[in-house]
Amino acid sequence: MKIKDLVNPPYWLLLASVVNEDVDIEDHRVVWRNGEWQGGEWQDGVWRDGVWRGDENRLLYHASFCGIHFEDRADSQAVAYRTTRADGTGRYTDTWTQVAGDYRDASAAPAGSGTCVPGIHVTSAARAWTYFGIEPTCQFWRVRFRREDLLDCDGEKARIRGGTFERILRPF
Repeated sequence: MKIKDLVNPPYWLLLASVVNEDVDIEDHRVVWRNGEWQGGEWQDGVWRDGVWRGDENRLLYHASFCGIHFEDRADSQAVAYRTTRADGTGRYTDTWTQVAGDYRDASAAPAGSGTCVPGIHVTSAARAWTYFGIEPTCQFWRVRFRREDLLDCDGEKARIRGGTFERILRPF
């Protein structure tokens, strides 16, 4: 059915830019059956027959698997986690020491270099705790960082240029 023919559709649906839509309202929920949905939150592409046709931001898509999300604001920051040995040295690179506070890696490989290169790696809290095996004495860190500091992400871990690092108690 066309949106204009629905009885009491939600306001956001009335604002939709659509082509050849077939939509119903069942149990107070909008059910999209067919057609194209353009614009709105889904910019630079269309939903056609339930499939997204357009560019996808691979970096942010993979970051979402790690629990890394940015709000749609210029000053938005994401939160992720990492672990070090109890003394702050890296669990993979023991010559590197994590410091609390603001830190930027001036020598970070550029965006697009991948996640398996030297750098600051972060992920979800649970994954950070288990990535190199569970070590009960390791130090847990919360990291807040800006969108422009997210360099690469593969869906398991992200590589960042820097952020604000906070030493926290083990959450588990």
